[in-house]
Amino acid sequence: MKIKLTGIIVAAAVSVQMIMATGAGAATEGEGEALRAAFVRNNDLWLAADEVQKPLTKEEYIRYPQWSDDGKWMTFLRDENRPEVWTYEAATGGMRKLGEGSNVKWAPNSNRLAILSGRTLSVVSADRPSDHSQDRLMDNVGEFSWLPDGSGLLVSTAPELQPEGGWAPIELYVLKPDSAGAWTKQLFYRLPGQSDDFFAIQTSPFKWSPDGRWIAFIAKPTASLSSDANTLILLSSDGQSFVKAGQMLGYTDWFQWSPTSGKLAFVEGIGREASSNKKLTILEDIAALKKHVLTPAGYADNDFTWDRDEAIIVSRRKEAAWSSDEEDRTLPLLTRVNVRTGQHKNLTRGMDGYGDYAPTIMNNGMLAFVQSGQGSAEVKLLKEGARRSLSWIPKLTVAQDYYGRANWSEVIDYVQ
Repeated sequence: MKIKLTGIIVAAAVSVQMIMATGAGAATEGEGEALRAAFVRNNDLWLAADEVQKPLTKEEYIRYPQWSDDGKWMTFLRDENRPEVWTYEAATGGMRKLGEGSNVKWAPNSNRLAILSGRTLSVVSADRPSDHSQDRLMDNVGEFSWLPDGSGLLVSTAPELQPEGGWAPIELYVLKPDSAGAWTKQLFYRLPGQSDDFFAIQTSPFKWSPDGRWIAFIAKPTASLSSDANTLILLSSDGQSFVKAGQMLGYTDWFQWSPTSGKLAFVEGIGREASSNKKLTILEDIAALKKHVLTPAGYADNDFTWDRDEAIIVSRRKEAAWSSDEEDRTLPLLTRVNVRTGQHKNLTRGMDGYGDYAPTIMNNGMLAFVQSGQGSAEVKLLKEGARRSLSWIPKLTVAQDYYGRANWSEVIDYVQ
């Protein structure tokens, strides 16, 4: 069934213009630009531009909206059981089905997408016809990321049992088009096989340090083990150094490079519960494995974002054992932590029964985050120096929760 763009335009309950006038602080680069997001409400896809919100689909099941780097295109997944990859063009409102798949990533410098369907990786341009079989690159792919300059992809192989028993070591390949446009495949690195101190059958996506010297990713064991512990890996871009940096859960947004300084922040700790043994940690020296823990005793840290190089904004809660009763769970506030001194300041006050999650710094310097509880969720905005946040996107579909951690990228993505 073809998805049609609806013409309904709905005004938001609270004007973003009010937010722009709230609080103190110096002017920020990008201030005055429209705040834009794609989000899911009642399982349908919506757009927000400042205070204007409009639906793009009706009575569908949509997940994982994702903007291209320039904000001109957006992709999303349609259908709960057999996800289809669709694109939306902001300038025309046109939509196009590209095929089936559940893992999609935009190139950093063009309108090309890499799509993983099953174990087959393909590349397609958003403005080309939907048939992308001619761009099929590689089979037996487990995970992938675009190279920082968009010239190709780094991929890891999918889990594979060997005939003689045990799991095959994960191999990393670089895929690039040659001068004639044909894609080539070159082995980059083979991860260690199973041993007493290392076991992995798949990886997370890959993240490069600002200077391009290091690649960070999570090495994951089998699903039951991965729910409680995985290994954060630092691999030098020449393939000569392989560093096991620590144990963590398998969430890609829980490890992030600083914008320019080359420090890596990650949430260290084992156990599937987000409410205990989760410490925000800075890896300051990779070779020496010099770490600096920023989480105070008695607290657990989860989602975070860098605020330039000097601070991190983190979703922090009082540490507690997991409870199946929602009323007994601790709920997080947003806290700004100085990376050098460890000094911290709460940015949100919280509401009874609601927690603050998924902080994101927008292109105008304001902080967007999800406030969720009691079966509801909304996106709120906080200007630097302001004492309170105001609602931007109400009635956000609530993301699926797993032991206190929800993947909010299922239902919201911002143009940044």
